Amino acid sequence: MANEGAWERVLPGVWCMRVPYPNVLPYGTVNLYVIQGGSEAVIVDGGATGEHLALLVERLREMGIRRVTGVLATHYHVDHTAGIPELKARLEAAAFMHPLDIPAFDVHFPHAAGTFEPCPERLRAGDREICVIHQPGHTHGHLHLWLPDAKALLVGDHLVDEGSVWVGPPDGHMADYYRALDAVMQAGADVALPGHGPVIWRPARSAERLRARRQMREDQIVAILAEGPKTLAELTAALYPDVDPRAVPFARHTVIAHLERLEEQGIVRKAMSAADWIMRYARSEE
Repeated sequence: MANEGAWERVLPGVWCMRVPYPNVLPYGTVNLYVIQGGSEAVIVDGGATGEHLALLVERLREMGIRRVTGVLATHYHVDHTAGIPELKARLEAAAFMHPLDIPAFDVHFPHAAGTFEPCPERLRAGDREICVIHQPGHTHGHLHLWLPDAKALLVGDHLVDEGSVWVGPPDGHMADYYRALDAVMQAGADVALPGHGPVIWRPARSAERLRARRQMREDQIVAILAEGPKTLAELTAALYPDVDPRAVPFARHTVIAHLERLEEQGIVRKAMSAADWIMRYARSEE
């Protein structure tokens, strides 16, 4: 389902465009959502550029949408924002992002600085209400969106149907991500619409699976450190022995995020060796 086509109705009045992004593993696509309420719409995430952006504008016209009340980015990463500056101009729509992510966008994409304004707590598309929820984890300003009429939660890069998601500094914080997963489990959502991959029909179960996976990684780290102090490179190699080479930087940053959380809990400590000036991690009791 994840790569069956560029345009799909995923819920009544909610459409998804799957935009190719080959370096985004494992799906190779990023999702752009259109939430329609009569002749109005809200667009969520804007990775579409070039021919995909043109297709999006054409589809909006075919759907009878005369006004886009806002283009909202769940977070600032390029696969979710690349097309938003042009979309904003072509549709004469406001572009929104959480204020904690706006400075990061402006620094990383100086040619488009000033594109975004702080997101409101609610958006509307016709008679549809969309609640905007600050839910950090993947980035400091990451957002979830709640559609009350559909009991649907748009979760950005916090949830996927298969595999796992990347949480790594300086953007990501693992303790926040645990809280984000807890929030999904408590949201009472019937369905989650993720930033990548297919619709998730049991979001609480998916969040529970990802939480257990993250806890498993931390248990593995503690077990590896029981053998003695380890460098970041050694821990990454032990935890991800068969990782795709393209994903090594993401794996490394995920390990850092786990180590930061374990340090915050007092389970792990780090120290620089005077012998070789290499940072190593160890269990705190050692």
